[in-house]
Amino acid sequence: MPIRPANLATMSATIAGALAGMRAGDEPPRPVTVVFESGHRQVVEGGGCRTLESDQGGVVAIETQVATRYALFAGTSCQGGRAVASGSGSVSFGDPVLAGAIVLG
Repeated sequence: MPIRPANLATMSATIAGALAGMRAGDEPPRPVTVVFESGHRQVVEGGGCRTLESDQGGVVAIETQVATRYALFAGTSCQGGRAVASGSGSVSFGDPVLAGAIVLG
């Protein structure tokens, strides 16, 4: 088995955590709205890694109707990216979170 860097293991655990609870036959995650510093709102649907729109500033809130799990990543890819925030349900961040990608689960 190859040796994996610590950040890769952390990233994999974060993605797994965001996707935990989804079983075969489960409904896909409901859409969430990502709110940016600029006031722009991006609706993100489905599971897996999604790129966030650039040039809108940091993420200031995540809004959802149900407690959907999420993980925000510093880069525009979740592969090899660093998780900068994770949780479940709607949240407002005191300080904007600089993120380029999100995983829903």
